[in-house]
Amino acid sequence: MFAQVQTSVEIISPVPENGKCGEKEYERIFIREPEVKAREGKMVYVRPEYHDRIMRITRVIGHGRLSLSAYIDHVLTHHFDQCEDAIKSLYARNYNSVF
Repeated sequence: MFAQVQTSVEIISPVPENGKCGEKEYERIFIREPEVKAREGKMVYVRPEYHDRIMRITRVIGHGRLSLSAYIDHVLTHHFDQCEDAIKSLYARNYNSVF
């Protein structure tokens, strides 16, 4: 027996053009429920000082309801949204086909 799962994706607008992130924008972009559960992802190494910093952020700002993996997922989603064009361009320039 299979269960149907309905998902939704919220489009989050980028940080203002000045590059600075205010408190409300920060919470809206990063301190929210994840779209993907940690058990569905992959393990990754995070340097100890970043791990400690992220854990403090998720405990204090996220009130203990936000996991480390959810926070990192939000940061990466934001990074890919902001840098997509540059990543695509660099990838295309550096990609060498096998054939």
